Amino acid sequence: MPARQEKIKICFVTGSAGDWGGASRVLYTNLRHIDRSRIEPILLLPRDGPIVAELNRLGLRHHIWGSPTEPGQRLGFARNLVRAIRLFRREKVRLVHFNNRPWRSAEALAARLLGIPILLHFHVVNEAISPVVRWARGVVVVSRFVGQASVPAALPKHVVHNPVDLQRFRLGRSIREAQGIEAGRVVVSFVGQIRDIKGVQDFIAMARLIKAPDLVFLIAGECRDPKVFPGAYSEHDVQGMAGGDPRIRYLGYITRVEDVYTSSDIVVVPSRWQEPLGLIAIEAGACRKPVIATRVGGLPEIIDDGRTGCLVAPESPHELAEAVERLVADPDARHAMGEAAYLRITQHFAEQPVAAFEEVLVRHAAGTLS
Repeated sequence: MPARQEKIKICFVTGSAGDWGGASRVLYTNLRHIDRSRIEPILLLPRDGPIVAELNRLGLRHHIWGSPTEPGQRLGFARNLVRAIRLFRREKVRLVHFNNRPWRSAEALAARLLGIPILLHFHVVNEAISPVVRWARGVVVVSRFVGQASVPAALPKHVVHNPVDLQRFRLGRSIREAQGIEAGRVVVSFVGQIRDIKGVQDFIAMARLIKAPDLVFLIAGECRDPKVFPGAYSEHDVQGMAGGDPRIRYLGYITRVEDVYTSSDIVVVPSRWQEPLGLIAIEAGACRKPVIATRVGGLPEIIDDGRTGCLVAPESPHELAEAVERLVADPDARHAMGEAAYLRITQHFAEQPVAAFEEVLVRHAAGTLS
């Protein structure tokens, strides 16, 4: 009888405890589905947070590690360095994965001193070559776009698209009745951060260009004080841009975004910046919704233009309006695009990315991939 293969212990260093950010959602989706007969994850969290209860339920080991420290913080840096060395040695960690920037240099130095390979995960384009980046053996990138645009060029990059938890998005519940949306009205939605780079101003301008009285435009996301968060919009800003149009409704921050997708007929992703990938487009497709998005960053890697959705130029409310009006006028096309989007997501953004991520982890830990 062959000996049972020993699990590979991998330490995942994350900047969030499940309380914000797409990078956090992606990591925890991967860890929910990863083959734990091969990999034993150990997580380092910056603080207590919403993910802790789920980690306990799933039996995923974790430590509340505290805030990052830099070499200039001599006492804190030395303390974290020693703690990490002890943990990595005691647990016989084979690989350390850093999920998002800023990289934790004390923990990375501990891995380097012990000869443990470091794997980074670029959820956005990397433009700086820090010591931690120089020490890395490789990097996971969330799209071909991020891989091509990130430095250093010589660092081995492995494209692993963000996965989606299909089961979660199958369980979305309609909020139409709660929102007083009558049957038969077409709902067009924006989901995401209420910031200029996300193009929410273009979504609102698009809505105002479309004169059909029976449409509803939903905006779901967190407004912030632009004095504190430059580029953000306050709720007052949103209401001002809407100009009193009763069809445009701001819902605030929605934890169950799957309910917004389920309640929508069309989802719009009007990003102005170079989206690293576009998690909203993936999630909407998982709910069988066609997506109209701007042709930026990694979004064209998700959307098959004309089949699963539509791509338009950024900062063009008129193009957005024309695309929305075409789909509003053609329910059969909406349905066909939604079904095609769901098929594409199930084939390329569900189990496949998790398996690819797992393979990169295992081979880096074994030293067979560079």
